[in-house]
Amino acid sequence: MFHPSDHDAELSEEEFRLLRDFIHEKFGLYFDDGQRGTLRARLTARLSALDLMSFEDYYHYLRFGPQRTEELSRMASHLTNNETYFFREQPQLQVFSEHVLRGIKEKKARGSDRVLRLLSAGCSTGEEVHTLAMLVYDSGQFFWNWDVEIVGVDVDEAALEKARKGVYYHNSFRGLSPALKERHFAREGNGEKVKDALRRMIRFRTGNLLEASTYEGLGAFDAILCRNVLIYFSDVMIRRVVEHFHRALVPGGFLLLGHAESLSRITDAFTPIRFPGAMIYQKPEREGA
Repeated sequence: MFHPSDHDAELSEEEFRLLRDFIHEKFGLYFDDGQRGTLRARLTARLSALDLMSFEDYYHYLRFGPQRTEELSRMASHLTNNETYFFREQPQLQVFSEHVLRGIKEKKARGSDRVLRLLSAGCSTGEEVHTLAMLVYDSGQFFWNWDVEIVGVDVDEAALEKARKGVYYHNSFRGLSPALKERHFAREGNGEKVKDALRRMIRFRTGNLLEASTYEGLGAFDAILCRNVLIYFSDVMIRRVVEHFHRALVPGGFLLLGHAESLSRITDAFTPIRFPGAMIYQKPEREGA
């Protein structure tokens, strides 16, 4: 049997349009006209895996195939760059630790609330989630009767499976100091496994950031991090995702985006707060404030 790789299947303009619009509808990701070659390169392996002869066949499989749900999950891991590592974008994480966590603690200390809830949206293989757990643990502010939960959500089930195992290798540690690595990881085979003290704070969930059902049952969050995810989305889809974030945050909650991402042309529902080398957004304490 021939595979697409044998005869080098082309992605026609019409096939590109069909797949691009489908991907945008399902995932919010947008491939512009100059990225036809990029999309072709990322999806060719899926045609080969399914023994399909054309991208049109693949489009129909995604729409009507008996295993289309499973294929959508597999497809997702091919569409974006899952490059991530511990303590990525350190200046913003310093702001998170020194301003956001401290502010949350001080606010809740004035009342009886002893719950800290954080969301890593588009968490990929889990390095950001475990980074948050390290920051919370090392802050020393959330022991003694505090209930801490850090949730990681991603559409890519294969990435989440790696996150749940919590075993990482050399490339993930390039932003992590040897002292932190020794404190929070234990050797396992050729890799390093996150210690249970951090893993107890964490849970992962499969979900699409565009869909309201993803957030159902999760409760309200004190802070949401969605970093280097929305750069792949169209403005229309960014707005939809950010509306979900706004509803999911407590009044006064914080939203952290990647350094190349901004809400300036998207919404005025958050107050931007500037720090040296970093920007964060805050949901007003009161609607209309």
